[in-house]
Amino acid sequence: MNNKKTLFIDCSEAAYCCDKKQYNEASLPEKLKMLLHLVFCKRCRKYSSHNNRLTELMEKSNIKTCTEDEKKVWKEGIKKELTDK
Repeated sequence: MNNKKTLFIDCSEAAYCCDKKQYNEASLPEKLKMLLHLVFCKRCRKYSSHNNRLTELMEKSNIKTCTEDEKKVWKEGIKKELTDK
C-alpha cells in the first residue's frame, strides 16, 4: 500500500469530502482534491450537485427544531399516556 499523499482520490473519498463540505467541515486540501476528482468523474459530479441542492432546500425550508425543554415536556406526556393505559 502506498502511503504517499496524492491529489487523486477515489469516489468514496470524494463523496466523504463532499459530505464534509456540505457541513463546512472540509479542509482546503480536501476541497481541492474533491474538485479535481469532480473534473474527471461524472457520477461524483452528479452526487455533489444533488448534495448542494439538498443543502439549499434544507436552508430554504426554515425547519425549526425543538428546544430541550419542549422535548422533555413531550417525553413526560408520552410516559403519562403510556402509564394511563
